[in-house]
Amino acid sequence: MRQIREEDLQRSADVLVRTGLRLVHGERFVVVGDAESQPMLGALEAAGRDAGAEVAALRLDQLRSYSTNHSGERPHKVLPDGVRRAMLSAQASVFVASAPRAESSMREQLVHVAAACKGRHAQMAGISPLAFVAGLAGDFGELAEQGRALERRLEVAREIRCESAQGTRLVIKIADARSRRWLARLGHVQPGESVALPAGSIVTCPEAISGTFAATASVGEYFGAREGLLTEPVVFEIVDGRVMNVLAPGCPNLIRDIENMLHVAPNSDHVGLVVIGVNTGIGEPTGDVCVDQNRPGLHLVFGDPMAKHTGANWSARTSFAACQAGGAVRVDGALIADEGKLTAS
Repeated sequence: MRQIREEDLQRSADVLVRTGLRLVHGERFVVVGDAESQPMLGALEAAGRDAGAEVAALRLDQLRSYSTNHSGERPHKVLPDGVRRAMLSAQASVFVASAPRAESSMREQLVHVAAACKGRHAQMAGISPLAFVAGLAGDFGELAEQGRALERRLEVAREIRCESAQGTRLVIKIADARSRRWLARLGHVQPGESVALPAGSIVTCPEAISGTFAATASVGEYFGAREGLLTEPVVFEIVDGRVMNVLAPGCPNLIRDIENMLHVAPNSDHVGLVVIGVNTGIGEPTGDVCVDQNRPGLHLVFGDPMAKHTGANWSARTSFAACQAGGAVRVDGALIADEGKLTAS
């Protein structure tokens, strides 16, 4: 596993503060973390002070909430008073604390407060130091410029093909823009917005997709966190948008868990999203889907098609991503990405 140094964390914190949140002198900046995320919390606090901001660095494991008669012991069911008060006067904020499921309502409250106060908020719940460093390596301004250029090309595309030496052979048909939309997740945070980071992808729900897809970097969900960087390809056989078979002879436990996830509910086995990663700052795959799905190339999400954003006419209760480490991606015959790099327009 890559050794994360203090200077690596500081560099990524500076990138986020300077080019993502665009923090300026005199603004109020709130960073929320805990004991587990202390190295990232400290790096963000330093980056905020270097930008000339007034910084409040708060740890959830040291806070209580008295106004709701809640003891304040974690897990926090409500947003602690100290965080709420700080957020009310902040222009920018970041959440990097661990993310126990029991605190989901508290995290939702924090996002709501940030939006209501027109703050610029970066949400990185449960992010690891590796994901923080790898996913925040590139300038957000450059990422937005490259992403928007590719988004314009994708909006008029009708077919995407992807191939890899490890077994990917996919043909993807893209619906007319009247029934399907591309969603760009490029990390620029506007006032009143909460953006989940790392970012750097453009996604849509395909009209049709068939072939084989070899995940060679990572897969999502609890089983993906357990496996980390994949040691052998996990091959999904896809017919008319649905997974018919999953192959990885050396990983029987992983295959069992993936197959169980694909059968949780109707459409759990459906390809919900095609993901085009555009974050050129991500060099090597990490084994963490929150980073790997933004790396240049093509990735898939099985389940939820994000119908509200993509225009899909179906839904699914489950969702997990599968990411490639390489492969060639062609849009209407033109090569746009190859082996983890974007190609010239």
